[in-house]
Amino acid sequence: MRSFLKRRRNASARITVAEQNRARRRRVLGLEPLEQRWALAVVPTGFTDTTIVANLTSPTALDIAPDGRVFMAYQNGAIQVIENDQLVAQPFAVLGTDGSGERGMLGLTLDPNFSSNGFIYVYYTANSPASHNRLSRITAQGNQMLPGSEVVLMDFPNLSTVNNPIWHMGGGLEHNPIDNKLYLSIGDHQDTSKPQSLSSVFGKVLRINLDGSIPTDNPFYNTTTGLNRAIWGTGLRNPFRLAIQPETGKVYLNDVGNGSWEEVNEGAAGRNFGWPATEGNFNQATFPNYTLPVGGH
Repeated sequence: MRSFLKRRRNASARITVAEQNRARRRRVLGLEPLEQRWALAVVPTGFTDTTIVANLTSPTALDIAPDGRVFMAYQNGAIQVIENDQLVAQPFAVLGTDGSGERGMLGLTLDPNFSSNGFIYVYYTANSPASHNRLSRITAQGNQMLPGSEVVLMDFPNLSTVNNPIWHMGGGLEHNPIDNKLYLSIGDHQDTSKPQSLSSVFGKVLRINLDGSIPTDNPFYNTTTGLNRAIWGTGLRNPFRLAIQPETGKVYLNDVGNGSWEEVNEGAAGRNFGWPATEGNFNQATFPNYTLPVGGH
């Protein structure tokens, strides 16, 4: 799938509910992609599609609280709550963002102890003092953000205007229940010199403690400095989304391709996924230090 953000203008989203599991209060939810997806037209036997909310403009990420509320982020910096299958009219929060191109509010995930602490982690393009991406923690107070609760965990390098790099922001943000860390995927920002360099966080997946500090067991912690110590995997182009298998902690990275391939990569500490030298399948003998994707098209 080509860049999600390029196609989502004036698009709608819907949330899919697994009716079969309602009795167990388990739901399968996802933002509907912003172009027609014929592969999703037929659901498995025993499941049905139910539209909960529609006509949403540029939704980018969501997470589900233990009480069933859905926290949904928009590119323009707004966060809304869906409660009891209804969209709460008043925004949960509106953070000041630079929403040009693929910038904006890109990632959102809830703290594992959200029920008691109300913590939500967000990854977005801050517009002050200059446009740059930021990882923050905010706190929920009911269906509203607690005023003044934003805690900046990491500020990333300013986004240059050279060659108009407003694409390839990445933005996957998830909590891993196995090691209790945050995983954040960052695109190459249209600079192909960055994914293979340990002197930049661009084109990487990062592993971060919940307080914003960097785990000392990260693979490059002792060979890099500063933010670069958070690097966990390298060689990515535009990993807009990642997913974590809760039972195992396996990390899967969805990397938007440049030409003929869209990749799904299985992450592991120190793995290099080959961009820009490779895209999609390649001869492992030619590139022995790169990891083949586990899927894609």
